[in-house]
Amino acid sequence: MSGSRPRTVAGLSAAALALSGLSLGAPQVATAAPGECTAPTTSVNVYSFNDFHGRIEKAAALFTPVEEDRAANGEDRVLFTSAGDNIGGSTFVSMAGDDIPTSDVLNAADVEVIAAGNHEFDKGWDDLSSRIDELFDAPMLAANVYEAGTTTVAAPLGEYEVLDKGGVRIAVIGAVTADLPSLVSPAGISSLSIGDPVEAVNRVAAQLSDGDDANGEADIIVASIHEGAPDGSTSAAENAAASEAFDDMYSGLAADVDVVFNGHTHQIYAWETAGGRPIVQADQYGDALARVTLQIDADNAALCSTSTEILELPDEPVVGTQPRIVAIQEVVAEWVEFAAEVGQEPVGEATAAISTPGDGGSGTRDQESPMTNMVAQMFHDQLGGDDDEFIGLQNPGGTRSSFDKGTVTYEEAALTLPFANSLFTTEITGAQFKTVLEQQWQRDGDGEVPSRPFLQLGLSDNVSYTYDEARKEGDRITSIWINGAPIDPQKRYTVGSGSFLITGGDNFHELAGGTNTRDTGRIDLEAWVEWVEDNSPLSPDYTKRGVSVTGADELVLGGPEVTFVLGDTPEGAVAPQSLDMYLEDSDEGDAISPQLANSTVTAWLGNTKVGTGSVADGVGTITVRLASTGIAPGNNVLRFEVQDSGTEVFWPVTVVEAPTPGLPSTGH
Repeated sequence: MSGSRPRTVAGLSAAALALSGLSLGAPQVATAAPGECTAPTTSVNVYSFNDFHGRIEKAAALFTPVEEDRAANGEDRVLFTSAGDNIGGSTFVSMAGDDIPTSDVLNAADVEVIAAGNHEFDKGWDDLSSRIDELFDAPMLAANVYEAGTTTVAAPLGEYEVLDKGGVRIAVIGAVTADLPSLVSPAGISSLSIGDPVEAVNRVAAQLSDGDDANGEADIIVASIHEGAPDGSTSAAENAAASEAFDDMYSGLAADVDVVFNGHTHQIYAWETAGGRPIVQADQYGDALARVTLQIDADNAALCSTSTEILELPDEPVVGTQPRIVAIQEVVAEWVEFAAEVGQEPVGEATAAISTPGDGGSGTRDQESPMTNMVAQMFHDQLGGDDDEFIGLQNPGGTRSSFDKGTVTYEEAALTLPFANSLFTTEITGAQFKTVLEQQWQRDGDGEVPSRPFLQLGLSDNVSYTYDEARKEGDRITSIWINGAPIDPQKRYTVGSGSFLITGGDNFHELAGGTNTRDTGRIDLEAWVEWVEDNSPLSPDYTKRGVSVTGADELVLGGPEVTFVLGDTPEGAVAPQSLDMYLEDSDEGDAISPQLANSTVTAWLGNTKVGTGSVADGVGTITVRLASTGIAPGNNVLRFEVQDSGTEVFWPVTVVEAPTPGLPSTGH
């Protein structure tokens, strides 16, 4: 499997596109492939989809081109694969059936090989190995998932699958992102070790190409890796420069690997690796298929060339009538009916939409939001009992959906918290809690900055903090307050959240170092539905828990004005900082909280007003001046009130007397 070949360009014809009901959504890319090819004698189309996340209602249309190809050219010339995350974070139809609807649909479609994604591990290794693996007919592959402390791939996962297609042996090697330990509950995969995906693929590819039939051989090797580029709108080289994980695939995959399918980052691209092999990702949520056509010299068991297409699902997709498509539609209809019955039960009311940041989905994770803070408040109320210093925490990626105005149904509640986390508590010191907040600026287990460099936690309303991103990493949190009082670095506080976060998920490693960690025995959805029922009608809370502040830490009685700035974004910041919630424009009926722009900020020392200012575009500017009398010198707290949100920001200051005329100032 070495050498060079001429490049060819091939693509779908307009007639084929019209027949399939899909449209070409990315540039067609043709690449050469290594091998000893005399002339193509046949072709095989390899299809891949990724990050399906239970969108079963799109399946019939999405998979119609596969069935048309099978019917026209024969099953022997079609290979149908998935690059992972078929389940987890699913829409309600699949989630209501514990994602069995998705496995039923993919089995009906005869998906032949599945690379495990991180969401297949959402409910832990025990669930994947004993239930998920049994649900899917296709083998599930993850060559970099090992029994803890070994390099033995953890059964029932496989390293690869070899299929006979077009007169040659095509191997598919599967691997999952190395970030898996930070993306699922660490406790759920404690019996596993997660290795480097590229190293694992290269190891298996070498084995399949070494000429030894005893350890498996393949003529063509396809890598299906649940990892990808962070930005499909730029180039492969630019993504390699920006992402170590992508660069490993772009530059580091062995020449034995002929085709690379990606997933995980929900991007759409059809590029070449540095070695000229196709590297492809097909968007997300059942919106596209990747197809790589292999031109094959079957007489010499060699790959001649490849060409790549991305087929996007149009607004009005054509759905075929082939037997598998009909079977998919029947399965979907049954589960839609089941979900409709379960999901329409009302559980509460919302006076206005209560949403995650941005567009109300789960993509924006570097901002607070009414919904994520509300979930954290639920943890506080449901788990904290009479402890008014109990801290409720929520990771932004754990809040997946939003409520629109009006009746809140069981379906809406379930879509907000779809991961079935057990509710955990742990005890950490005030100093450890500061570290947790510092870890919002992300580092993975290897100390590298992941693809999402900043994740802003949701917090219960008894906690607030200030920060300055211009300071050095690890020292950006400038103050923390519980019920308006400074946190005690030595005191132990109880923190509650889902098991994912409490055991160190999303790179909040410090939480895993808590003491007296316990499983409360409650599931997040059950506690959430009960809380929504008990607290309805619900309204969006626009108060910010974390606010960036720059200003003085000393005020002089009768001295000059001092300017404070709240919510400004410093140069080079990894996340926008604002006194306003980051919410997109919305119409009545949307599941996006109506925008609320703050306008004024007022400063207080105790009951004394000491300054007023304005807010523009989420940035508050205020001048503070102390009178010469009426305020005692010493340590004090400056309190800023921001309207119209009601956000309160606390700032520690030292009040000093003005220097006596003629005497030198003591200075600070």
